[in-house]
This record gives sequence, C-alpha cells and structure tokens, in this order.
Amino acid sequence: MINLLPTPKKYEILDEKYHAIPAAVYTDVADWSDVQEGFCESFEKVFEEELAVSCDAGIRLVLDGTLAANAYTIDSTDRLVIRAATREGVLYGLASALQLMQYQGGELSVQSLQIHDWPEKEFRAFMIDVGFCWQPFEKMLKYIDLCFLYKINHLHMHIADNVCYSLPSKAFPKLTSKKHFTYEQIAEMNRYAKARGILLVPEFECPGHAESLNRTYPEIFSNHAEGESGKFYNELGDPINAGALVCAGSEVAFEGVKTLLAEIVELFPDAPYIHIGGDEAPCEMWNQCRDCRAYMQAHGIKDAHELYSEYVGRVAAYVLSLGKTPMVWEGFPKESSHYVPKETVVIAWESHYQLCTELLENGFKIINASWQPTYLVDSLTRRWGPEDLLNWNVYNWQHWWEHSVARLNPINIQPTDDLLGATMCSWGLTYEQHISRLLENFPAFAERTWTVERKLSFEDYKKVFRKVLRRAAWLVQDK
Repeated sequence: MINLLPTPKKYEILDEKYHAIPAAVYTDVADWSDVQEGFCESFEKVFEEELAVSCDAGIRLVLDGTLAANAYTIDSTDRLVIRAATREGVLYGLASALQLMQYQGGELSVQSLQIHDWPEKEFRAFMIDVGFCWQPFEKMLKYIDLCFLYKINHLHMHIADNVCYSLPSKAFPKLTSKKHFTYEQIAEMNRYAKARGILLVPEFECPGHAESLNRTYPEIFSNHAEGESGKFYNELGDPINAGALVCAGSEVAFEGVKTLLAEIVELFPDAPYIHIGGDEAPCEMWNQCRDCRAYMQAHGIKDAHELYSEYVGRVAAYVLSLGKTPMVWEGFPKESSHYVPKETVVIAWESHYQLCTELLENGFKIINASWQPTYLVDSLTRRWGPEDLLNWNVYNWQHWWEHSVARLNPINIQPTDDLLGATMCSWGLTYEQHISRLLENFPAFAERTWTVERKLSFEDYKKVFRKVLRRAAWLVQDK
C-alpha cells in the first residue's frame, strides 16, 4: 500500500527500502520555472531546509507530450523523475513527491516505485468564507498549500456577504471593510496559487447576502419597498431582512453590480470562473418594491421568483461578456431556468430550490456540494468526519435539513461528464476553529473526488493518513 493521498490510479512499489538521491530539483522547461520555485518553497515549509536547484538533481521534471493533459508519471527507481505534458500534470506529480519523499540529515531518499495517475473529475474545490468570517492573508496561503498537497485544484473565496466586503474597490471605496485584502496581497495570492496549480474562484454574492452593499451605498443598491407593514417573509414563513437584497429593478443598482464584477475580474485575471452567488435571496419583497414592480411589468415577468431567475441570468450574461464562466449556487426555480445562460455552472448544495437531476435536465453543468458530509460549519450536533466522506461519492447528495428532498431520500445520479466535480465548504469558522477538522477531513475529500471508485477501506485509509498528516501539519503550522 502506497503512502499517498489521494490514492493513485496505477502504481507499483518495486522496493520498500529507501535509497538516497541528490537533494535538488531541476527542469529545463521554461514554463515550469515558477512551478519549480513554488515546490522549493513548499519543500522548505515541510522539511525546514532549502532545496537546491541543480542539473545534478534527484528530482527531475520532464516534458512528455505522450501523456494526457492532466496526467503525470513518477519513476523513482534511480532518481525521482516526474513526467507530464502540462503544468497541471507536473504539479500533481510534485504534490505526490512531497508526500512520498523522506529527508533527514541533509539527505533526500525515496522508495523505488512507479506511478501513472490522473484525476477523473476536473473540478475539485475548497470554499473558504471570508465575507462572513474573516480569514487573514497569511492563512489564505496555508489553504493554498493544503490544496496543492492533496491535489484540490480550486480555492473558492466567498469574498462578500452581509457582514463585510473583503476586497478593495476604487469605484465604491466605502464598501471595503476594515479587514480586507490589499491589492498587493491579492497579487501575491494570485502568484502563490498559480505556482501551485490552484485556480482561485472569487465569489461576489448577489442579489441576496448583500447587506454590506445596502449599508454603504443604499442610494445605489437598495430596494424601495412599499409594503403595508414593512415586514416581509419568505415561502417558509421566515422573516426577510430587506437590507440583504439588491434591487433587481433598478438600472443604477445593476450598473453598480457590473462595476464591482469588472473590478473582481481585473483583480483575479487567472480565475476561469466568477461566482455570482444567487442563493438564499429573499426575493418575495421585490413584489413590494416600486422599481422591481415596474421592471416586471415592462418585461412581462409574472412574479418575484421569475424575476429572481431573470436577474441571475442578466448577471451571468455580463460575466460571460467579460470572458469568464459564471458560477452560481443552486437557488433559482426550475420553472424559469431558461433565463440563465446554459454556460453557467451550478453548485447543487441544498437539494431544495432545484434538484441536481432537474439542473441536468435543464442543460446545466453542475458541481456537488452536498451539505452532508462535505460542509464544515459551527455546529456540535451536525459534524461529519473522514469515514462519512469515504462512504460518500460525487454522484450522491445527502442533507440533514427537513426541507431538503435529500434528507429522507438521498439522491444518487448516474455517472455523467456534466457533473464537473465537487466542493468542500467551510462557513462561519475562523482558521483556528476549523484547521484541525480540515486537516482530518480534507484528505478524505480529496480521496473521493480524485477517483470516483473507492480505493481504500477506512482502516487502510487511516494507516496512510497518519503518515501523510505530518506533511500537511508542517505546511500549515505558524513559524
């Protein structure tokens, strides 16, 4: 059994004993120079020693055009040779090498083995909440390190919520919260993530979760409600916070949202996706907003729920015009899905607003964020561990919530390429509150998203996990 998570598709251990190799790395592929530099940074974090760059290297990175774009091979019968056709592949190989190597007394050593590996799902993500619960810049780099180690190739950043807006803004400077990332920090995050093959996914939440917008610029984003009592309730009878909803009928509000999205695209030039939120919007109050009523009448929209889909579609279309793929949470009703561009990727999480099966039938590509067991939340009664994750797979949705279809009847769908992958989400937790749970659950999530078919029993998984954990712990420790 190989001491590597996620478990590779094909491998053979030729000799259990470790043999010494020169403690250096080298590649002559010009496009991989930052990859090599990033690996040296990771090596120093794990082993507390600098890794040399030398032609006489024990770790060699070789371009091999015969391999698939996301695949890599490792052959360590002599030195540790990683072959790949792309940056993506070579980074997966380096992540494996970081787990497999030993380093002691200035000497690097490896077992003699051969690996041929690749991911089955293209989207494997960790979502961290910085718009509701602040995460310092230094901790964000640690999340990127963990993603690299376990081949989680997307870091989804929930940057805006009711509490704060964590980015700088030239157009709306009052919006930027006291705790926020600077332009220099964002540039470094982009560099750091790119060198480790991690794609950042910034999320600007709208039309709901927008209290920070209405609090700082009510003259631009707020609704003009004309309800009899000024109190509003959603379809479940829960009270609505009118201040948490962007006006969908105001052209001024929509131009403001477009301006912020354009700023985000400029801040994150390498991001393939821009997440636009789209969930939990208390849209019922739009029926009592004079601007929204006028917009619905002018565009033949029958009610607020249809306006909800139309609004999400407008925002998604604008993201497409910026050259990015829009991403949203499951939230808009199936009856008006035609408003939303089919290029939009939908994260199916609640199994309440629109089921994963319905989203697929309506022509969308989807991502699994099944609340149970992938969520990390501030709760003592609803916690899931690595065994729960190993018993789950990317085609399965479960939930504890009484209003979710997946509570009593977990949803299982047939394998399809229209399911791009899965996301693990962390909500409302500081780094200190959840890092232990993340270290425990993250490799199990990686194991079940890298390969659909389960490879390890829980007992075997625990044996490998104990050996790999030390590497992850060194990456995230404060030094």
